[in-house]
Amino acid sequence: MTASTSFKRALLFGLASVSLGAAASVAQAQAEVTFIKPESFTDIGWDGVDRDNAMKQLEEHFKAVAARELPGKQLKIEVTDVDLAGELEPRARADRLRILRSVTIPRMSFTYTLSENGHVLKSGKADIKDMDYQNNAGNRYFDSEPLRYEKKMIDDWVARQLLGKSSIARVTP
Repeated sequence: MTASTSFKRALLFGLASVSLGAAASVAQAQAEVTFIKPESFTDIGWDGVDRDNAMKQLEEHFKAVAARELPGKQLKIEVTDVDLAGELEPRARADRLRILRSVTIPRMSFTYTLSENGHVLKSGKADIKDMDYQNNAGNRYFDSEPLRYEKKMIDDWVARQLLGKSSIARVTP
């Protein structure tokens, strides 16, 4: 094989790799999640650290769901309120304990826009809640997973509102 032939093959291989990478990035969904005045949310944790951790978990989950379930589309979420499952109860020490009761359901409010190639496919305001969140049979997330009830609630909303399905599989990071 001549040096010229080797160079041409290497060039073609490189161009093919770049083309495949570009095609893969175009097919993957992009999600943008913004939290509007999180300091005034109903319940997103006890302090700033809790709030930041919860927002990060929710943002990452929206992005993971969009990447897997909405290939080639763009999802924009503006979260206006969060009320995590359970309620923080004071304890003798400085830390707090989240107690889950049937009346302390997870809730979330947000606006959304789902688009593809600049064309809006769906948009609106969502007020989601899971009144049966303590039914473990319906939750696909592990007991030890942070925000498992909220993640399931988001999954159920994406399945019904954006995909027209009854459910989607558990999203793993």
